Amino acid sequence: MVLKKSIRHSYATHLLERGLSLRHIQVLLGHASPVTTARYAHLTDITEKNSRDTINALINEIHVDLKKV
Repeated sequence: MVLKKSIRHSYATHLLERGLSLRHIQVLLGHASPVTTARYAHLTDITEKNSRDTINALINEIHVDLKKV
């Protein structure tokens, strides 16, 4: 038997994996506190990779002209 709580955990985790912010997930789940949402949305290998890719893309976009610094 699948518990309602398990479905909410899976839903929150999949939304996080797809790139939704924790704040948006908080609103969708109706949580008053982001701490509660953080308990529902589990970090996975996918979210870790997505975070790493996002950080690397941002770093690659930074262009610093050291002559102007």
